[in-house]
Amino acid sequence: MDLEGQLKNALRRKEPAPGFASRVMRRVDRGPRTEDRGHFRWRAAAAVLMLSALLGGWAAHEIAARRAGERAREKVLLALHIAGSKVRYAKTQVHGIGR
Repeated sequence: MDLEGQLKNALRRKEPAPGFASRVMRRVDRGPRTEDRGHFRWRAAAAVLMLSALLGGWAAHEIAARRAGERAREKVLLALHIAGSKVRYAKTQVHGIGR
């Protein structure tokens, strides 16, 4: 049998089982099951905890990156200060030799 024939056979209209409509209507009249609502609450709580953990981790990462940047800035400023003092010292030595 070819693929098209198999597809037509799988999708052909079938009669529902006896009592199907009455079972569906009884289920609709009952409303949602209480355990379904409980699972939703647990899933919602888990989603809130996961989101909180992700946001907390992101914030901690941002704080650590900012602190690392500030430490690097302080080191660069210290290096510039040291280099400037060495240049001033060398300048005074050169002027002393020229006199």
